Amino acid sequence: MTNRIKGLIKQYSQWFAPIIVFVIAVFIILAFFLDHTILDSHDRARAEIVAEALLLERKVESKLVDDRAIVRSMQQTFANVSSESMTQEEDDGTFAGILNNALRAGEGYLALVVDQKGNAVDAAGERVSVADLPWYTEIAEMAAGDVKSFHVTDDGLKGNDAVVSAGAFNFSGGSSGVCLYFNNTWIPVLAVTGKGKALMTIVGDDGTILMRSDVSDYFIRGNNYWQLIGGDAPSSAKNHIRRKDSYAIYLAQNNYTVIEVPMQTDVPWAACVSVSGNYIDSIASAYFQSTKTLVIELLIAVVGFFALLIILNVISKIRRLKESQALGEKADHDQLTGLRNKAATERDIQEFMDANPNTQSILFILDIDDFKSVNDTMGHSFGDDVLHEFGFRLGSMFRATDIAGRIGGDEFMVFVKNIPDEATIEKEAKKIREFISSFRAGEGVKREITASSGAAVFPADGSSFETLYKSADKALYESKRSGKRQLSFFRH
Repeated sequence: MTNRIKGLIKQYSQWFAPIIVFVIAVFIILAFFLDHTILDSHDRARAEIVAEALLLERKVESKLVDDRAIVRSMQQTFANVSSESMTQEEDDGTFAGILNNALRAGEGYLALVVDQKGNAVDAAGERVSVADLPWYTEIAEMAAGDVKSFHVTDDGLKGNDAVVSAGAFNFSGGSSGVCLYFNNTWIPVLAVTGKGKALMTIVGDDGTILMRSDVSDYFIRGNNYWQLIGGDAPSSAKNHIRRKDSYAIYLAQNNYTVIEVPMQTDVPWAACVSVSGNYIDSIASAYFQSTKTLVIELLIAVVGFFALLIILNVISKIRRLKESQALGEKADHDQLTGLRNKAATERDIQEFMDANPNTQSILFILDIDDFKSVNDTMGHSFGDDVLHEFGFRLGSMFRATDIAGRIGGDEFMVFVKNIPDEATIEKEAKKIREFISSFRAGEGVKREITASSGAAVFPADGSSFETLYKSADKALYESKRSGKRQLSFFRH
């Protein structure tokens, strides 16, 4: 024995030094790789935040475009109305009809038409003066054909924070007017677009916060966004918005990162997303974790590979043993599905019953519906694919300790062991129901294949394999008789 050990040591000692050198080299390379992966993970995390900001800009801009289209439609309609109608209350219904059509066309809550003196009519036909409202200066100097959008914190009529789109026109009589469309659905857009602790805002080029997502840990103090960024960033951000560049990234105070995406319309606004450093770290960590796992697996593989070289003779013996076991398993398994064959299934179930006569379990029998029709219409090759996929999916649904087998041409069986209560019975039954009603097979275009199933509970419905099988088979017959594609339990 001693001589054999010495011989093995002498035989493999020549590999020790090269293996150690190689393993050290692999560790160094992987450490360098991990270091670069950490940096790349943060870049990917920032890219995800940039994508959120770009998405926010597109959604808000889409709403702006829709609102302006409604305003342009109102411009064209009002241009055909006489200016004298603004002084005749009996014509208020005409204005109300046009304004109501505008409200029905979009998500706005208020529409007005205003003459050059600040007199307005709303969609209810009510007259109101808006000449003294703060936003009136925004529309007072508009020329016919102009369309603009601006933000108000209080519309002066409904008390709402809103984005206003306005369009100037000339009545058919020659005097000027402005139609306005108020929309306050912007904040919900920001709220549902926001992700986690990312703060979504729409800001003006002067840093004024026009709209923001509703977050509990709101970390901006005051109403000016550039106060968060600090340093030389405000002037840079303002110019960036006016130039309509793609996007900019700023490192703000307190380790916050700000992504700014200018609106591509004529409004001097930008969509901004602000996130804390911890938030970016959490996203980066998720990216890095998968790489870290891969590296660990690679290290294990490398170490394992060389360990296997050292114990090559042991592997050879294990391989021969496994081959012997595989031959035995092959005799017990169905070659098409990989599940147990009929004889092995019945034997294993009966052995469990004999060893555990009082342990509640369930026997499911499954039969593919109209399988002969599948073979006749799609061919036997497709039929074999169906059986293979059906068996594979069925076997993967249950524990390794459960018993799954193919017992006939298109008939399968699953014996689920150790079922403690009714809740577990229902849980396992739900798995079978979902499987037999949603199974699809085939490459490319999937074809829906359904199955019927019968179930019986051991030992209540049968204390031997034969009696339990008969009970489950009766339940299967009930499923077939009741329209197929369902699971039925044996009823006494």
